[in-house]
Amino acid sequence: MNQEQVKSGVRWLITAFGASVAGYIAGKIGTKTGDVLNVLNSDVVAQAVTFVVLSLISLVWSMISKTEKNVAAAADRMPNVAGVITKDTEAGQDLAKAVPSSTVTVAGSAKAATIAKAK
Repeated sequence: MNQEQVKSGVRWLITAFGASVAGYIAGKIGTKTGDVLNVLNSDVVAQAVTFVVLSLISLVWSMISKTEKNVAAAADRMPNVAGVITKDTEAGQDLAKAVPSSTVTVAGSAKAATIAKAK
């Protein structure tokens, strides 16, 4: 996991469980047992299940879209970016090969020099 994926996961946890914590606190303040049972028997449960499913989809999408390959490809597509130059390491070379673009390359290459001079 990279840093962007971890941030997405933390944001998801706050979104998914923040409301539950707030509900628990509100319940401790002054809700009767009958009120809670009425909520469980109402459409609120279906809404809660829908919320959980949708937030899980959001979490999975965040994890997929925040991989190094996808982030590099997204940066390369930005209109004010001439290209993406990766480090000249094995991981950097693998990343440059994984992104199908002629403007994603490894530092020190002829392409990198051309990208660096682009205006």
